Amino acid sequence: MNKYFSLLFLPVITLTACQIQPETVQVPQAVFNTKVITIENSQLNQYWALEQIKPVMLNKRPDWLPRGVGKCEYYTTIDSNGNEASKELISSQPEGWMTQALVNKMPKQQYQPAASNLKRVPVKVKMDLETKRRH
Repeated sequence: MNKYFSLLFLPVITLTACQIQPETVQVPQAVFNTKVITIENSQLNQYWALEQIKPVMLNKRPDWLPRGVGKCEYYTTIDSNGNEASKELISSQPEGWMTQALVNKMPKQQYQPAASNLKRVPVKVKMDLETKRRH
């Protein structure tokens, strides 16, 4: 009887497990109140300010940061809600040090509108990232 019970019970568990949905992370939908304008990095504070976050000490190197010394440039687009809508790699030195796949893994930043940005104008701005040797 025990053998027959387990043969009937196994398909029920299998079918139930197939119906369980994995937990998904909600990514906010990008919102653009106006046309995205391209600005210089030096102008960013006229439109958006990086939201103050509590510094965190990391125990290890983030998985998105390549090993070794290098630098890269990328565009980031900030939507009308202050969310980073996208990041696009421009260049990497040495070649291949940073990839678009790694840029996509970078943590998303949150921005607050500057006092002069009442319309919450979305922007596209060139950002720099550089790692150097420890002294």
